[in-house]
Amino acid sequence: MHCVEAEALIKARGSTVWDIITDARNYAVWASGITHVTGEPRNGGTIRIRTRTGGSRVVRLRVQQMPGEVMTWTGGLPLGLFTGLCTFTLDPEGGMTRLRVNVEFTGLLRGVLWNAVADTQQALIDYVNAVKKRAEILG
Repeated sequence: MHCVEAEALIKARGSTVWDIITDARNYAVWASGITHVTGEPRNGGTIRIRTRTGGSRVVRLRVQQMPGEVMTWTGGLPLGLFTGLCTFTLDPEGGMTRLRVNVEFTGLLRGVLWNAVADTQQALIDYVNAVKKRAEILG
């Protein structure tokens, strides 16, 4: 398994952070690194995203949620050859919110495809920093 993670302590309520990370229509507005989203990130739903680092490639992801606490996006190749699991976790911490985003890559092709997703670490850092900035502006 290959794994990358980023986190930020955000001076905002968890509900504010949750609203930001589940508002698909505005992802491209606040420099999340996601340039296009089709669908809404709702429990049991499916979204399709394009990212700045992925070019024109569209990734289909299944969404699971425990609203206000945890959201996962799962996608990959058939037969479990390559799977990416992105987990967003919100934890209250002293009147603020800690956002953790963790991406795990598994499957037989993870080593071969690792180079293609190696820039994921910086993309996650940029994402959590963008969420932090937006949440602290919105209050």
